[in-house]
Amino acid sequence: MAITYFCCEEIAEKSWMIKNIGGSTPAICYLVEGKDYALLIDSIIGIGNLKAYCETLTDKPIKVVNTHAHSDHIGGNFHFDHCYLHPRDIGFFQECVGISKEKVFEFAQQMAPEELRDKMVLDDNFADWNPIKIYPVNDGDEFDLGDRKIEVVYVGGHTAGSIVLIDHKTRFCYAGDACNSNTLLEFENSLPIVSYLKNLLHLKEHQGEFDMMYCGHEVFGPEVLDEAIETVAKVVAGTDDKCERTGMMGTPVYYAAAKVEGGYPRVDGKRFNMSYIPTNVYGPGETKQAIK
Repeated sequence: MAITYFCCEEIAEKSWMIKNIGGSTPAICYLVEGKDYALLIDSIIGIGNLKAYCETLTDKPIKVVNTHAHSDHIGGNFHFDHCYLHPRDIGFFQECVGISKEKVFEFAQQMAPEELRDKMVLDDNFADWNPIKIYPVNDGDEFDLGDRKIEVVYVGGHTAGSIVLIDHKTRFCYAGDACNSNTLLEFENSLPIVSYLKNLLHLKEHQGEFDMMYCGHEVFGPEVLDEAIETVAKVVAGTDDKCERTGMMGTPVYYAAAKVEGGYPRVDGKRFNMSYIPTNVYGPGETKQAIK
């Protein structure tokens, strides 16, 4: 029996939110169809043939753009032959290349609901993470789909090359992990917090252009951006809650706003929160990228 790996919801005309069925990683990607082509915004974690699934939703050619280069946003790229990505995340993307489909399948079995594990087979739903063409996109670039334009806005912080995409037809902002309730700025390729604040203020200049923020794991109204700016400004000023936790990499981090014991929600009921390393509030500087 064939396994259905995806489900979708049409969030506006010719605009779909796509998730993997089951599992414990609630990653989300989005497919937006225009007159000339469709744009896939992120590709989640690589469980299932996302290209084949998208082709059941649209008969238009598909271009792929990634909000950033973390593996839970690029995993489905390798069923395609290309992606668009901010230049500052291209090196990080290349570090993900080389994973075999066997490893992807092994990970998929670990993530899948128990009732599906014995039914999964190593077939064309899984792909080797081989090199693909990467086209750079920068702040202010547009994807012109023929009857709708989707603008790129640079919001580096979570990664140095994080972007969001604003669909001016639907007034949706597709924000990846740039601004959410568990925004992680604890990684080697995260920017200093003061730089992240500057980039959030740049996104603020566009806030009047969208009514919803469809992120990589959650959905918000545009007011979450104001919560983010308020919270990050407190970190820069040294007046945040400095809530101590163990980070994603197993090392100590601070969360900017106090969290409920044993959970993610903020004590004060607001939604945005972020982790960070105290030594990375003001630096080191981030005006150059290191090409390895």
